[in-house]
Amino acid sequence: MVPKSGSQLPNSRFILSESEFAREIGEALREELGASRLATKTVMRWTGVSDKAARSWLQGRASPSGLHLIALAARSEPVMTTVLRLTGHGNLEIGMRLRSIEAELLRMLAIVQYSKTDEP
Repeated sequence: MVPKSGSQLPNSRFILSESEFAREIGEALREELGASRLATKTVMRWTGVSDKAARSWLQGRASPSGLHLIALAARSEPVMTTVLRLTGHGNLEIGMRLRSIEAELLRMLAIVQYSKTDEP
């Protein structure tokens, strides 16, 4: 049960304040998108939030709600990695990275195979 006062979960080994969480998510978003106007627009498009909310998240001044966090994590590997790390599931990041590596290897293999067909 969450206490009515305060913003920390009781008896949790992953105690994180709201401001720390906002900072972590902001860093993850900036890692992928930067801090430009385009980054703000991208976050707005991904989540449907206002310009002000998107800027607040990017700057680490506010944190997204549950549904918005899921939308961000679905599109941003750094956000998903941060969520996994903050929840104590950082080891699952390896599986995410393996999928990205496999996709890149398949793409490179297709390029190599295509270039072999062009040889005389």
